Amino acid sequence: MLALEAEYLALGLLNLIYALSPMRVIVGGGVMKEPGLRALIQERVRRLAAGYPDCPAVQNDVDGYVVAPTLGGRAGVLGAL
Repeated sequence: MLALEAEYLALGLLNLIYALSPMRVIVGGGVMKEPGLRALIQERVRRLAAGYPDCPAVQNDVDGYVVAPTLGGRAGVLGAL
């Protein structure tokens, strides 16, 4: 079941990456507290991108491109301030 969630989230992230070309993608929230989910998403993003776009961050450093919020659970509250 976790693999299916990772697949759907990776497809959604790729749509954002292709449309907006962000410098980094930060994923958080309750679903991301599931152990191993972020690693699965990162792997699926790298595989599904398959070299497109020609972005070294996606192909070579997906661990540093799709990241968790550095503020952890406080990100939403502090971001609203």
